[in-house]
Amino acid sequence: AVAVLYTSQIRISHLATGSVSIQNSAQRLSRCGFKGCTQALKGPRCFPAQNQQQNTYHRDHSLVSHAAIFGDGGAYERQNPGEKPEPVENPLDNLSGAQRSSIDVDGVSWSYLRTEGGDESKPTIVCAHGILSSSYTYGDTLKLLQRDGYDAVAFDWPGFGQSSKPSESNFGYKSEDYTKGLKSFVDAIGIKKPFVFITQGYILGQYGILFAAENPDLVEKLVILNTPLGAKSKLPAPLSSYTGMFKNFAFGKNPDAGMYHAAGGPYAFNYTDYQNLQMPYESSEDARLSFETVMKDLNFEQLLSKVSMAAERFRNPTLIPWGTDDKYLALDQVLSWLETKPTSTKLFALPASMGHYPQLDFPEQLIETVTRFINDEDYTKPSNVKGASSDGGGPPADF
Repeated sequence: AVAVLYTSQIRISHLATGSVSIQNSAQRLSRCGFKGCTQALKGPRCFPAQNQQQNTYHRDHSLVSHAAIFGDGGAYERQNPGEKPEPVENPLDNLSGAQRSSIDVDGVSWSYLRTEGGDESKPTIVCAHGILSSSYTYGDTLKLLQRDGYDAVAFDWPGFGQSSKPSESNFGYKSEDYTKGLKSFVDAIGIKKPFVFITQGYILGQYGILFAAENPDLVEKLVILNTPLGAKSKLPAPLSSYTGMFKNFAFGKNPDAGMYHAAGGPYAFNYTDYQNLQMPYESSEDARLSFETVMKDLNFEQLLSKVSMAAERFRNPTLIPWGTDDKYLALDQVLSWLETKPTSTKLFALPASMGHYPQLDFPEQLIETVTRFINDEDYTKPSNVKGASSDGGGPPADF
């Protein structure tokens, strides 16, 4: 049995610059259930009573930054030597997924997922990932968008995911190379009308904001998921290892992309997700070299300033649905950042517990919020997502 208790969580809806309303909401919590652990965990992706038998990693709550246990096979294999965890059943597995394709753009192969049969009366949605990530993180998100009749695309930036890893002589790996390349990619796959753009994550996700500011005629609405915005934002591990006086010690070693994703949120992490996100770095050194090329000349403080100025220029409707259990980025930094931004930029702290990757943690809740924003509906009204509490928070109904 899973013990259930209640706590209050603040929900914030930044409806205009300088205007913040705060509501308290009850949210269910559940005990982790891992051997010897009494930590409370929140949300829909936890499977706390089953994480010893199923393919879900337990989060070690005593570690700084709440990093999940991985290492040589993770908590499950340490508790059950020689055994492999069983796959976790994804409640969205019964939905048809987007199809993967690739296209050559100026000598660089861009890999992308795209839904089928989109309703032409609805806007196209384009999704961008952050550093060390890929379009894989949007897989369930695209299933839901396909179900709802949207033409939606999630692409892999060059050097990441399944896109090609060109040499620096063929692709510059600077922000301007990425934003210019994205404009050409969008045109190449036949998106001819203004679209909704979703961007998330460190560095590449920030480049997405630069792209929107440079192309307000293309991006009719912007959605910024958890992305470094505030001037005090810091690079988490392993990204921080590639800057500063000791950065040369990090180069030449494969980054742990799976761990990077796992440590950003409040939940135990699915091993299948870990394998898919880590796979590019295990299969070829080209992925590592591409990542290192992005990082080697990075001035993160300068990038934060550049993004802030770009967002001030962008006047189209913008929503920031924020996962408040982000282990890398603090909500209060976003509030400070918003003070100088147009009133068309609004923050909504997602009421369900989500971390750095809302699209992985609870895509059903995220898509409900985003599509309400797209359709000019009240995205702060009570949720219709199965298992959500009256304000949208809480774990699934069958907990």
